[in-house]
Amino acid sequence: MSLRERLVKALIIVSRDGVFTHESLKSVSGLGDSMIDEFIGSLINDGVLVRVGDGYKSVMPPHKLIKYFVDRGVYVDLESVSRYLPWDEFEALIRLVFEEWGFRVVSRLRVPVAGSRVEFDVIAYRRPWVLLIEAKRWRRVSSSIRQIVDRHLEKVGLVAREPEVLMSRIGVNWGEAVLVPVVITWHRASMELLDGIPIVSIYQVNSFINGFDSIIDSVRTFRVSWSYL
Repeated sequence: MSLRERLVKALIIVSRDGVFTHESLKSVSGLGDSMIDEFIGSLINDGVLVRVGDGYKSVMPPHKLIKYFVDRGVYVDLESVSRYLPWDEFEALIRLVFEEWGFRVVSRLRVPVAGSRVEFDVIAYRRPWVLLIEAKRWRRVSSSIRQIVDRHLEKVGLVAREPEVLMSRIGVNWGEAVLVPVVITWHRASMELLDGIPIVSIYQVNSFINGFDSIIDSVRTFRVSWSYL
């Protein structure tokens, strides 16, 4: 890990709860005063940090802070930093990655179907694909993965029977689409398929999207059509 990467990771850690100090950034990064001063100064000049009393505060939530550094060529280990993010920021990070690839994204959407409501953590869509994503912050693959996949498949199957309900909620009027159930975790691992359902590490989301066309024939999908009202 380069010195710059150490600084960025330390900043994400110390800034997640609000105001932080020069000393806290120094302690977490293990780097010297001059490097800390230069780093903080550059971020203040860019409008990323503001002074608050004797400390500093990021004007960006963690997922946008990550994007700021990635856009400037700094490698950010998503698996490593995501453990420090609150749940909503983990989902926001997933949304951000898909948005960067041109998907429209919504999150925490409840859909009334079959007399009940099912909820999806993240929905990313780009014609003809609608990815229905279950987000799980496992450190490693859980022994309950089978139950998670089965339940997720059940939810997607229910929505597939009445697709017009989901599509009206997300504003899609294509008339037909392909639903793709996906599970995203934050453990470092290569993508795997369980009953045709992609189990993808946050570390591998970019690779998953980039190679999506090459694996889609192996993925469990639900092709649906509806009359848009």
